[in-house]
Amino acid sequence: MIIIFYYIIGIIIIAIISIVISGTHSVKIEHIEIQKKVPSNFRFIHISDIHNKAKFINGRISSIINSTNPDFVVITGDYSNTQKKLPKVIKELGTIKQPVLMVLGNYEREEQKNLFMKRNISLDKLSNEISKYDNLKLLINESLILTIGETKILIYGFDNSVYGNEKYDIGIEKISNDYKIILAHSPNIINTIESKEISYNHILVGHTHGRQINIPTLYKTAYDRFHIGCKKIKNNQYFP
Repeated sequence: MIIIFYYIIGIIIIAIISIVISGTHSVKIEHIEIQKKVPSNFRFIHISDIHNKAKFINGRISSIINSTNPDFVVITGDYSNTQKKLPKVIKELGTIKQPVLMVLGNYEREEQKNLFMKRNISLDKLSNEISKYDNLKLLINESLILTIGETKILIYGFDNSVYGNEKYDIGIEKISNDYKIILAHSPNIINTIESKEISYNHILVGHTHGRQINIPTLYKTAYDRFHIGCKKIKNNQYFP
């Protein structure tokens, strides 16, 4: 019985290690087709919460993205845990061939120092690094229009709602577009979108890492009311 018990424990430990390695050191590509009539079809990639990672078991993130040849890429924050490693990550994103639209996460205003977090980090270094690459664009409570074929895509990037920095000019609702994408780091932005009745076809966020710790009835996070993956609301979608 003791031998069997140790055997089971060993299998559980190996399974946990395998999940951790596959989840943090390899890139999984998930294809989702959205049924929405637009003048010209387009493809884009959404990634989030890189946290220093530029190279994975199955390749560099830029190579993986370039091989899929999307029309553009969106990234919803948390690029590096430290200011020291930030240039390496931004350089990797700068080698992506397509336009990359970025928003701020919580790690853009804080960094990891041993076991502690240093807060109120300046955005100057991030802005300077991004400015070196023509394909990178940081959206801080602002929008832009991307034209793919005959389709006008309005992309709005919120500042991080974790710090209450999100703002929205309701006049943006009057901008003509065929498809509207909202970017933010925290899924809490949904509260702002609902209260201000902001229109969208897509909400894309990050931050929760798919709930790294999720034990039903035993452990709950502040984000448990948000789903994992794609959720369709009438004719709109959002992806916490």
